[in-house]
Amino acid sequence: MKKMFTLRGVSKTGKTTKVKLIAEWISNNYLNKEFDLKKGDICTVFEVDNLYIAFVSAGDDINQVKKINNLLKEYENIDIVINACRTRGAGRKYLEGNFNKEKGWLVKNIFVKKLGKEMIEEQEIRDSKILEELKTWLAGVKKLEK
Repeated sequence: MKKMFTLRGVSKTGKTTKVKLIAEWISNNYLNKEFDLKKGDICTVFEVDNLYIAFVSAGDDINQVKKINNLLKEYENIDIVINACRTRGAGRKYLEGNFNKEKGWLVKNIFVKKLGKEMIEEQEIRDSKILEELKTWLAGVKKLEK
């Protein structure tokens, strides 16, 4: 089964930043190459020891969410998707309807709670927990040959 890790939350909760930070972590630790976080949204695939991981950081509307389709057409062997979407709306409904157990996907939604701008320490704790959860899911994952 393919796996999808979706960061879900309202606007301005840092979903895009967290997707990019996980891409940077994989790039630095498993690919030994620099990853530029300043580029804006990312829509890319990394290959790590025959394991294909897709990243789609944009998720504010359905057109952004659907960018995963382009990657899946280009890389049919994607094993893991790490993406972002809003908590409500067409993008969320699209993901739920097209990426589920019936269609061969194991989905883990990670909710990004909105915190006030003044709650900097709480935001750092929230973000650290989310990144650690994703790292735990991904660390040591190897693709087993059939």
